[in-house]
Amino acid sequence: MVDSGTFNRLSKEERSEYLSHRPGFIEAVLNKSYAGDGSDFAEKYKLQNSNGLWYLVGPEDNKPFAGIQSKCKAVIEALFTDAVQNYGR
Repeated sequence: MVDSGTFNRLSKEERSEYLSHRPGFIEAVLNKSYAGDGSDFAEKYKLQNSNGLWYLVGPEDNKPFAGIQSKCKAVIEALFTDAVQNYGR
């Protein structure tokens, strides 16, 4: 789970969306990413916006990582922060 400060800054709707995406996102980080740990993930995956949708892209292509997109930048940033803080633990 992302740190409480990041989570508490999300609105109720953003929290709900974050929690709905989290299981699939974390599974993809652990099993399908090109990163060895959280800091490696931070270097290889970047936030991107296309047509009003936010998502992460990695070194392999410009497709949304794990197929996850959101109209809300804060939701994708929270997922990214979760991966950086917790991946490899």
